[in-house]
Amino acid sequence: MDIEYTFEIVKVDAAARCMEVVYSAVGHPTMHIGTRIPVEGESLEDVIKSYAPVPLWLDLIAVLSPPAVGTKGVIVPEPIVEPTPEEPIPTTIV
Repeated sequence: MDIEYTFEIVKVDAAARCMEVVYSAVGHPTMHIGTRIPVEGESLEDVIKSYAPVPLWLDLIAVLSPPAVGTKGVIVPEPIVEPTPEEPIPTTIV
């Protein structure tokens, strides 16, 4: 699911290399978000999209599945598999 939104840049501070963007979407809270300023060769649209609060809005409307109070458990991380070095390619000098 995606959410259509609008944005407005309300403040730009070039010295601090940041700007304030107000994001709005129907049925969702308006969000004021600090973003970085695009660099040369980068589009403003790409920066605006990368900071858009769509995942937060989706999280706010998601149906919750609360756990029972007192639930306990242990999380065992999966072992990190170290890559094996590749065998050297045999070379024959003639």
